[in-house]
Amino acid sequence: MNIEDIFHISEKDWYNLQAWATIAYEEDKNEISGLMTAIPQEDGTIKVGNVEILKQENTGTNTELDGEAVSEYMMKYAMKYKDKNMKFVWWHSHHTMGAFWSGTDEKEIDAWKNESYSLALVINLKEEYLFRVSFWKHNGLPMEKHIDTTLNIDREKPLINITNKMKKDYNELCTSPQIATYNHGWTKAGWSLDNHQDSFNFSNKKRVSANVKEAYSQCLSKCEKMQESFLDGTLSFKDFKDEIKILNKVCKNKKLPFSIKEFNMSKNDLLNKLLELFPCDMIEYEDNNVKLELEPHGGYLWA
Repeated sequence: MNIEDIFHISEKDWYNLQAWATIAYEEDKNEISGLMTAIPQEDGTIKVGNVEILKQENTGTNTELDGEAVSEYMMKYAMKYKDKNMKFVWWHSHHTMGAFWSGTDEKEIDAWKNESYSLALVINLKEEYLFRVSFWKHNGLPMEKHIDTTLNIDREKPLINITNKMKKDYNELCTSPQIATYNHGWTKAGWSLDNHQDSFNFSNKKRVSANVKEAYSQCLSKCEKMQESFLDGTLSFKDFKDEIKILNKVCKNKKLPFSIKEFNMSKNDLLNKLLELFPCDMIEYEDNNVKLELEPHGGYLWA
């Protein structure tokens, strides 16, 4: 049997995952995580299921499960199935971002290292996913290998069903640190300053005019897209730096009271830095008053 034919999940469990991801995004614009079981079947396949969220702390770019809650989940299902070959699947969401393994994700996968193999799943709201099998030892030898493979889903049509109990569990179990969060789903309006030069008139003496706010909105959307593309590998390090130069040239020519930060660091340092930042953190302002006028909602684009 090929590895891409081994793992499967029921339609109901798959859409439970999507439901949790949807709740976390709609309620707080956050990621969310949890555990599942992976139970060997008589036909040689492995059934993934028993989707649950646990006590955790989340942000828009990170999620951390409570260690005691993890132990309780593992004990509960170990006692239920009594199968020494069963495994647990760490899963988490990337809401509107692509499905990829971030540096933080890689560290979490390493934390599940054992005497055989471990499983991890990342999903997003487009139902894109990556399912990883991490082999840690083979016949007792430390021969580590990570394979992203297929998680077969038996389904006919979307069945995301957010129940009242799920909302109740979410509110009870998931918290956010007391810091500002942001909307990771800003309007995907394209960067159009160059194409609509005649439509902006910045001669108004008020620095933050409606036109400046519109330019800021477009710039923020562009920063979000650049951040996502660099993190998922579709935008190169060089192109990311070049995009910033282009945006700053436009900002300068239009005499906008803001610009984009230039990250003078290595590719790896930039990757780690962008995992910690919100798109609005990529923007620099002439002074704090401009920032306050442009970020009436802490950098969010909703009222």
